[in-house]
Amino acid sequence: MPRLAKALIGFERFISGVRRRVVQVDDHRIVYSEGGRGDTVLLLHGFGASGDSWNRCAASLTRKYRVIAPDLPGWGASTRLENASYGYPAQIGRIDRLTQELKLDRFHLAGHSMGGFLASAYAAQFPDKVISLGLVCPHGMTEPQPSDLARSVEKGDNWLVASSPAGFNRLLDNLFVRRPYIPSAVIKYLGQLMVRNSAKSAKIFDELQHNQPPLIQRLPQVQAPAFIVWGDQDRVIHVSCAELFRDNIKRAELLILPECGHMPITEQVKAWTKPYMAFLEKSVEPAEMRATA
Repeated sequence: MPRLAKALIGFERFISGVRRRVVQVDDHRIVYSEGGRGDTVLLLHGFGASGDSWNRCAASLTRKYRVIAPDLPGWGASTRLENASYGYPAQIGRIDRLTQELKLDRFHLAGHSMGGFLASAYAAQFPDKVISLGLVCPHGMTEPQPSDLARSVEKGDNWLVASSPAGFNRLLDNLFVRRPYIPSAVIKYLGQLMVRNSAKSAKIFDELQHNQPPLIQRLPQVQAPAFIVWGDQDRVIHVSCAELFRDNIKRAELLILPECGHMPITEQVKAWTKPYMAFLEKSVEPAEMRATA
């Protein structure tokens, strides 16, 4: 079964125009997907996921851009060290060293959920490196209205960390309004991985809840134009956070997707990638700026 699942995921990468590559960053072996040509778009995945979560979006992006989607350290096929921190400060440092290893001086940056926090904080810390910022249901705000996940966690039930096959199925139900098609072999394989790694993932989840200074204080330092996407029925991070991101980034536009949950990158791919591609076209740098960057 794992062999079939890996073959199906590999086929999805192939039709999306990306291939897997490997780079060493300090004590972590980072596996990433890469494909396409043009200005680089660096994609950062969410909690419990991998670079493969972007495959369906990459199918559009690779037509005009060079796409790089890493398995962030601690996730996917990249190194996960038992005693290492995978909280935001450590990860931002690793991402910057990854960009140095890949010789990325100026690039478009996008992140989903956990990756949205990383992308926002990175753009605030390294404004000269980020051409544009894409945020899909990003983590990082104190929710004006608590999400279903927040209310469950408060009761001691963190369903974002699945520790059983039934828990993984429940997680999928909570991520989507309408589940997109995913082959059963892939669902079973991903569920087994999540259950196997659940103890460490729970520790990482706790790490991600403590960040100083708060992200809302960092957002005014973002210089890049931002494109923010949110599902109106997101049960993981409440859509009420969307306006906080929009209002605290100097140049930001917001797209709320109706009948969509926490995973627009797989649930409503075309609904957000088309306007995102238009946003990227507006954010492209003049040739003389690329030459001097």
